[in-house]
Amino acid sequence: MNPRPPELHALHDAATVQARIDVLARALDQDAPRDLLLVVIEEGARYFAEQLQSRLQRAGHDVESRGLRARRSRGTTLVQPELGAFEASAVTDRWVVVVDDIADEGLTMNAVLHILRPARPRSLRTAVLVDKPVNRRSRVRLDYVGFTVPDLWIVGCGMDLDGCHRELEELTYYAPPEE
Repeated sequence: MNPRPPELHALHDAATVQARIDVLARALDQDAPRDLLLVVIEEGARYFAEQLQSRLQRAGHDVESRGLRARRSRGTTLVQPELGAFEASAVTDRWVVVVDDIADEGLTMNAVLHILRPARPRSLRTAVLVDKPVNRRSRVRLDYVGFTVPDLWIVGCGMDLDGCHRELEELTYYAPPEE
């Protein structure tokens, strides 16, 4: 007998997600200088970062983005962050926004901020599409937050479950099948 596939449930439709990203981009547009650097925690944050970058460029910002690999999960199991190679000096004297898909325990974001602070960026801010504070193990300052959610496994808008569902344009949550 084949196991039942995971059930996905709608949380926020694509229009709601896009409207919220518009709000965050407008806030960044007002706060940030015209030249800024997005440090994108790959792979999950790419969708969110591309949406922000596009909107900021249309508003007249010169936006550069650089990816940073930070594997944090295997399936639905969270693991210690594994940070890939990143030249921290790229942020020196720059207005920097660290972009991630989700802030859960806070460990990944804090690990990235710990790497970037010694390089002395002019400003170091954070932006996440989803904040899930219920499991927070490490205090982290989140400057721009799209949505706050309860303890759910979120997929869509770049977030995945073992590489699946990343392409969904809406935020959904995974519910394991009942035994």
